[in-house]
Amino acid sequence: MPETDSVMRAMTNDGAFRIVAARTTDTARAVIDAQKLSGDIARDMADLLTAAVLYRETMAPSLRVQCIVRFEGGAGQLIADSHPDGWSRGLLQSPTGDAPDMRHDRATLEMMRTLPSSDLHRGIVEVPEGGNLSEAFMRYMQLSEQIISMISLGSAVEDANPAVGGFVVQLLPEASEAEAALETMTKRLESFREIRERLQGSDASPTRLIEQIFEGMPFTWLHSSDIRFGCHCSQLRVMTALTMLDRSEIQELVDEGDPLSIGCDYCGASYAVEIAQLQGLLSAS
Repeated sequence: MPETDSVMRAMTNDGAFRIVAARTTDTARAVIDAQKLSGDIARDMADLLTAAVLYRETMAPSLRVQCIVRFEGGAGQLIADSHPDGWSRGLLQSPTGDAPDMRHDRATLEMMRTLPSSDLHRGIVEVPEGGNLSEAFMRYMQLSEQIISMISLGSAVEDANPAVGGFVVQLLPEASEAEAALETMTKRLESFREIRERLQGSDASPTRLIEQIFEGMPFTWLHSSDIRFGCHCSQLRVMTALTMLDRSEIQELVDEGDPLSIGCDYCGASYAVEIAQLQGLLSAS
């Protein structure tokens, strides 16, 4: 049976490690198609999307998270959202119209999530030279979340055999002989630094990835959840945004006499706003 996008979790029976692995192939390709991306920037978007999914599933499964790569010098930014309902989306903002390149342009990775207190937790780290998002994600987890994590993201989005996914392995606080366990796992994961070929060989199956990483180690499956491309744009949100305009601005739109067509930058959906609806905004209290 063909794989579908999902997240799997497991934990070693000795309580030393937890793993979260994701297949995001179909979701990433839908985002790339919606944003009309290709080449390196398409792979960067796929990796960032996987990072957002893994970040939410690891730190805030019931809350929305956002990950942003900001390029210095106003070159633009990549944005990836992951929602607890399972949908994810992405956006490229480029003022010049040219795709920025993390392999040459300096950039930062910003990770945001909501805390139980409803406050916003935000952390920013530099993306290493060469544009290694896996390393930037690991640095963020260690510096901002104070959690030792080993992470790898992989994407092959334009190949004949597309595959996108990744994993987060965490050393749990309850681990006995934590230093020795960490050293053992670090050595084991040396061969998982680059996982693109592994993903292509298994249709990016998160189950297979976990079995490979925990091979020979007794472990227990914990939970799984589905991932898909989606967006929370709607006609209601469009109308709500228009209510934020000054009455004079709405009146100008009415006077122009043409219905509005407003598109979503994330998913490409288009929403029509008729003159009568604009007039309704003017008459509303």
